[in-house]
Amino acid sequence: MKRWYVVNTKPRNEDRAAMNLVNGGIEVLAPRLRLRKYREGKFVQVIEPMFPGYIFVRFHPIDEFRMVKYARGVKTIVHFGGTIVPLQDEMIDFIRARLEDGVASIEKPKIDKGEKILIKDGPFKGFSGIFESELDGKERVAILLEGVHYCAKMEIDRDLIDRA
Repeated sequence: MKRWYVVNTKPRNEDRAAMNLVNGGIEVLAPRLRLRKYREGKFVQVIEPMFPGYIFVRFHPIDEFRMVKYARGVKTIVHFGGTIVPLQDEMIDFIRARLEDGVASIEKPKIDKGEKILIKDGPFKGFSGIFESELDGKERVAILLEGVHYCAKMEIDRDLIDRA
């Protein structure tokens, strides 16, 4: 009986392993995340593996074991005490339900007015402040920037802050 298993891929070989397995007639789930990252002074949209170095593969543990284990890009089938352990189908269903064309998006955590925040990147990296409000479509926020003997109100990109 075919079951879902976790396969550890070689570094940055999730797509290669998945493609080789799919070409061999094996069902694969290699979920990805859509992220907004701050690089070289600006934000860029990137799509990265949800579980770097791992994919989910549905196969028969006897009939298709060798095909999976020795596929290009595969490092090993995750095992415990020498035994590969199947995943529950509900776990795969849970992940699939959150994907759109194989990609999931992360919802930004809610920050309440008055909550202390820390700027995690950009020119004000390391400064702390108080969360004031969200602006224009949740991409920008207003904060009260704390300094020595003063507090200044400023607008900053939402992804540059985190709870303190």
